[in-house]
Amino acid sequence: MDLKNSLLQVGQDHLLENIDSLSEAERLQLEKEIASQDFHLLNQLFKEHSSKPIISTDDEILPLTFDLAENNIKQDMWEETGFLLLEQGQVAAFLVAGGQGSRLGFEGPKGAYDIGLPSGKSLFQIQAERISNLSARAGHPIPWCIMTSPLNHEDTITHFEDHHFFGLPRDSIRFFSQGTMCALDPNGKAIKSSKEHLALVPDGNGGCFRALAQSGTLAWLIEKGVRYVFLYSVDNVLVKVADPAFVGALASDGRALSSSKVVRKKHPQEKVGVFVIKNKKPSVIEYSDLPEDLRSETYPDGSPLYDGANIAIHLFRIDALKKLQNTPLPWHSAKKTVFGVNNAWKFEQFLFDAFPLLGSMTLYGVSREDEFAPVKNADGDDSPKSARVMLGSLHKYWLERAGVSVDPRKLYEISPTISYSGESLSQTVFDRELGKNILAFDP
Repeated sequence: MDLKNSLLQVGQDHLLENIDSLSEAERLQLEKEIASQDFHLLNQLFKEHSSKPIISTDDEILPLTFDLAENNIKQDMWEETGFLLLEQGQVAAFLVAGGQGSRLGFEGPKGAYDIGLPSGKSLFQIQAERISNLSARAGHPIPWCIMTSPLNHEDTITHFEDHHFFGLPRDSIRFFSQGTMCALDPNGKAIKSSKEHLALVPDGNGGCFRALAQSGTLAWLIEKGVRYVFLYSVDNVLVKVADPAFVGALASDGRALSSSKVVRKKHPQEKVGVFVIKNKKPSVIEYSDLPEDLRSETYPDGSPLYDGANIAIHLFRIDALKKLQNTPLPWHSAKKTVFGVNNAWKFEQFLFDAFPLLGSMTLYGVSREDEFAPVKNADGDDSPKSARVMLGSLHKYWLERAGVSVDPRKLYEISPTISYSGESLSQTVFDRELGKNILAFDP
């Protein structure tokens, strides 16, 4: 069946209007993008979401409780188990890095952004050096899967090439792009961004499981003998990539297919998604979807009852990822302005919708000050400045804990190449590395 007839069948033949005016290269580009889309699915989603009923209020929602992992007597055992798995090559890292730095005033992949630390290191470099540190200690390279987007795929690869992959083995890194969905106008017609391009938008972070499989990267991990995959987002400067204790905790639990790191909410009204038990299954409910009476509910000491804030750090057994490649997640919709079209429909999938499908999971509580400093806004909370201060304060604490005499007026940046999470520090190390791998800066 030719392209025109196939588009006629799905009511999207307007996409070929004026195709004769395109150059051969432009026509081929347009045809390639049309072929990449499942218009039957898009039409179905438009029909379902444009007549979607009001969300049920009959859901049974209960807190999903957790404890701080550092207080667990099994913590040392978990770390030993995790390192053993790293030594055996059974752990990989999966970075979701499709975003641009536009909100930060930076034109490029968000991971290439320099948050203003004295070293000038990008988010990518800080994470790469943490992986390098663990790989050296484990005696085995940690496979690193990096999911980009069509918007920043080539720029991301170029950034890594320009920095010689930050010293990591090239064959231990796989780049692949997440999928896209064509935006639809208010009448359900596919939108074009230009004469030879569709208005393609990312299919959401939930598309990561499909992209991992379709790119051949899941098969690559399986072939390498990987059993645990640490999945995280690019913008957290404190993320402990492939954290051995986190890996060991899940490995020691014979039931759960996944685990997620959580922090306690700053206050009941903090605008974060929280982990809950929804209709007897583990789930994440966004701030705006959690009923006000539940959001405000507290324990007698005043702490929030619904307290497990989602910080986008997850760990999956490889069997879970095998299951998710063939288990479709639900689609969500949003109406936004897309390429000048008001109230355009965008469809995407959310990563956290995987948890009810997988069943049992565990929560791994961590301190916000230790592991969660996101860079999302140009100023204020969750900004480059707030992330710098959090990192500098944490690294200063590491030094003080190691008995180092530090300048009380300064904060410090410690290179991940010499310390992954505060280990291997001393006054001797400080004196030798100050000005090189340990840098002081003003708050």
